[in-house]
Amino acid sequence: MRRLLPVVMLALSPLAARAGQSDRDALKKAVEQLLSQPPLSNARVAMQVESLDDGQVIYSRNCDDLLNPASNTKLVTAAAGLLRLGPEYRFNTDYLSDKPLNNGRLGTLYVKGRADPSVTTERLDTLVGDLWHRGVRNLGDIVLDDSFFDREEFGAGWEQESSDKAWAAGVGALSLNHNAVAIYITPGDRTGARARVEVEPDARDYFIVDNRVVTVRANGRRKLRPRTIPEGDRTRILVEGRIPLRAESVVLYRRVGDPAFYYGQTLRMLLKKRGIRVSGRVKRGVTPQTAVLIQSYESSELGEIIRDMNKISSNFIAEMVVKTLGAELKGTPGSWPKGLEVAEDLLAELGIPRGTYVLKNGSGLNDTNRFTARQIATLLQAVWKRFPVASEFVSSLGIAARDGTMRLRMEGTDAAGRLRAKTGTLERVTALSGYVQSLGGERFVFSVLVNDWAGKSAPVISSIDRLGGMLAALGAPEPGIREAALAAVAPPQDAQPAELKARIATYSALASAPDKKNLPFLRSALRTERDPLLRIVLADAIYRSDPEQGGGALLEAMPASPDVFLRLRSVGRELSLPIPAISSLLDLAVDGNAEALARLLAVAPLARTAERDEQLAALLSDGLLEVGDASPEELFSALRAAPPSQAQAALELISTGIEQSGTDAAKYPLALTLRRASPEGAPSARFESWLAVLERRPARSAESMAQSAPASTGSPPPAPAPSSAPAADPTPAPPAVVPAPLPQPAGLLKPTGPARANPAALATPDAKPASACTGPSPTCPGGG
Repeated sequence: MRRLLPVVMLALSPLAARAGQSDRDALKKAVEQLLSQPPLSNARVAMQVESLDDGQVIYSRNCDDLLNPASNTKLVTAAAGLLRLGPEYRFNTDYLSDKPLNNGRLGTLYVKGRADPSVTTERLDTLVGDLWHRGVRNLGDIVLDDSFFDREEFGAGWEQESSDKAWAAGVGALSLNHNAVAIYITPGDRTGARARVEVEPDARDYFIVDNRVVTVRANGRRKLRPRTIPEGDRTRILVEGRIPLRAESVVLYRRVGDPAFYYGQTLRMLLKKRGIRVSGRVKRGVTPQTAVLIQSYESSELGEIIRDMNKISSNFIAEMVVKTLGAELKGTPGSWPKGLEVAEDLLAELGIPRGTYVLKNGSGLNDTNRFTARQIATLLQAVWKRFPVASEFVSSLGIAARDGTMRLRMEGTDAAGRLRAKTGTLERVTALSGYVQSLGGERFVFSVLVNDWAGKSAPVISSIDRLGGMLAALGAPEPGIREAALAAVAPPQDAQPAELKARIATYSALASAPDKKNLPFLRSALRTERDPLLRIVLADAIYRSDPEQGGGALLEAMPASPDVFLRLRSVGRELSLPIPAISSLLDLAVDGNAEALARLLAVAPLARTAERDEQLAALLSDGLLEVGDASPEELFSALRAAPPSQAQAALELISTGIEQSGTDAAKYPLALTLRRASPEGAPSARFESWLAVLERRPARSAESMAQSAPASTGSPPPAPAPSSAPAADPTPAPPAVVPAPLPQPAGLLKPTGPARANPAALATPDAKPASACTGPSPTCPGGG
C-alpha cells in the first residue's frame, strides 16, 4: 500500500501552477525542431500532449493518424481489466475430488483453472505442501479442467510470428511460469564432450530433451539454438550449438506446448517429490458438479498483476486478462472475441467510438492493432480521472531511468523519476505513452507513436526520449534553454588528441575488466561522448560488461566503413592497448549476426595489406575460422554481399586459421557450404575460387570444371562452344592467393598438442547421438 501513496498524492495534490505561454511556445518550437530532423523527419510520427491540470492541448501533430501502437495496446487491456474486474479481483484455482479424503487417500483429483497468470513452480510447490499437510498421501488420476477458456492458445498476430521465445507463449486457463520453460546449458568436462542440458521445472513426463550441444575450446565462442516443438500433450526441447569449456552456465527461456499438461505434469512431479503417490494418469477433462472442494487457491490482486504486465510488457498476462474479461463478463468459455468486446464497450464509454480504431489482441503483438495518439491520450486522461483505479494504473507504468522497460531510458535527464510510461516496440514501430510531471510542477499526459522509418531503431528511440526530457523540463528556470538543447542533434565531434588518448585508455580498461556495476557510468558516457572513436570503445565496454543484452550499441557505434576503426587502432597501438571491438563483433558473428559479419569483413583487408596489423590478422584469422565453423550459412551470405576485396581478405584469413589449427579443410563447414552452392553440374567460378583459397590450391578453370561435370543419363551433352562461360555464375574468378601464415593471436589459449583441435570435428560429440535414444534412461533422459 505504501508503494501507491506517492501516486495517490500526485493525483490529489493541489492544482499545479500552469506553465506560462512562453514556456509552452518554447516547447513547441523545440519539438518541431526535433521532428524536422532525422531520424524522425523520415518516419510517420503522431504525437499528442495534454495538460492534466487545465485540459489544454499543449502540442499535437498527426494526432488522428491511425498507427501501430505496439505494446501501448496494453494500456487498453490494463484499463479494461481494472475498470471492469476491479483492482481487488483475484484469480482462483480450485482443487476438488470425486470423494472426500479418507485415510490419506483421494480418488480423482480435479484441478479447475480460472486463468491465474501468476502461478509459478514455487507457488505450485507451496500448494502441494498444503495438500500434504491436509493429509493427502495417495490419489488416482489428475484431471485438468481448463474449460474456463476456449482451446485457442494464440490470438490474432501470432500467425505472423514464427518465434518460440517466451514472449510469444500461448495462454490457457491452467498455465504455469508464463507458459515458458527455463533451459540451462552447461559445458562438458572436456573439449568435444556433450554439454549438459537441464530444464526447470524438471517435469520429465512432459519434456523430451534432445541435446546436441558441443563443448568447444575454452577460448572459443558460444552459439546456442534452443527450440521447443509441441508433440501432442508433451513438448520436445531441441538444443543445438556450442559452448566453451569452463564457461558459465547459460539459461534461456522458450515457450511450451499444451499449457494444461505443462501444469499437470509439473504438479505430478511435485506431488511425487513430496511423497504423495499418484497411481493414475494426467488427462484433460471437466469437473463434475458433484466434486468435493478440497481447497481454492487465490492469486494476488489484479492491481499487482497489471503492474507486472506493464512493467515488463508481458504479452502473456495481457492476453490472459483479455480472455478473462470475456469469461467473466460475457460468459464461459472466455475467448478473444468476447474479451475484446468488453474492451471496446469500455472505450466507447470513455469517448472512443467503435470503428475509429482496430483492436485485435490485448498485447499489441505484431501488425494487428491501430490507434491514434489522440485516442491513447484520451484513454490516459479518462483513467487518471477515475479515482478507484487511477493509482494502480499509473503505478503499473515504467518509471524513466528507474524500473521496468523504462529502466535504461532517459537516464541523466529531467525525465528521470518524473515520467511514467508504457513502451512499445516492434520492427519499424515504437511508441511511448504515459504521464509526466514537469520541473515547473505541471502534469501532462502524452502519447507518441512512430512507424515506418528507415535505418536503425536506436536513434528513433533516443529522439523519443528527448521528447520526454523536453516535457519534463517545462517550467524550468531560463525557459526554453533545456528544450533547445534537447532538440539540437549534436554532430560527431573529434576530441582533442591528449584528451582522446586519456579517455580511450580509461574506457579500454573498463572493457578489459568487464563489470555490470560499471554499466550506468558507461551508458551515461555513451550518451554524452560525440567523438566516434570514444563511442566505439564505450559501446564495446558496454557489450563486454553485459553480453546478454546484445550488441546493438556496438553495431550502431561501429560504422560500416573501416576508416574510423583504423584511426582507433592507430591510437590503441600507440598506447599498447588491446584491439577494441573486434572480439565482441566476433562473438556476435559466431551467433550469426549479419551486421557484425559485415563490420568484420569491412575490417578484414586491413589485416592483409603490406603494412598489415599482425595482431589484428591473428585475431581475425582465429575468430573468422570459428564463425565459418559455427555459422557457415550466415558467413557465406555475408561473403556474397561483400565487395570482392573484403571477401578475398576474409577467406585468406580463414585459410590461414585452417592451416594453423590443423583443421581438415574438406570437412570444414564453410567449405561444405561452398560445395553445396557450387555443385558439379552447375559450377560457380566465384565459389570455386573461394574454395581454392580455403583449401590452399589453385582454382580450377571454367573449362576443367565443365569437363569434370558428370554426364547426365541419356544422350551425352553437346560440347560447349569455345567462348561459352559457366552458366551458374558469370562472375570471373579472381586468382587464388595462398595466404601467408599468421602468428598465434595474443591472449588466446594455445593447444597442448602440435595443433588446435579441428573445429569441424567438434561438431560431433563423443556422447551417444540423441537420435539413438529410444526412451528415457539415465544416459538419455529426454527419450528419443
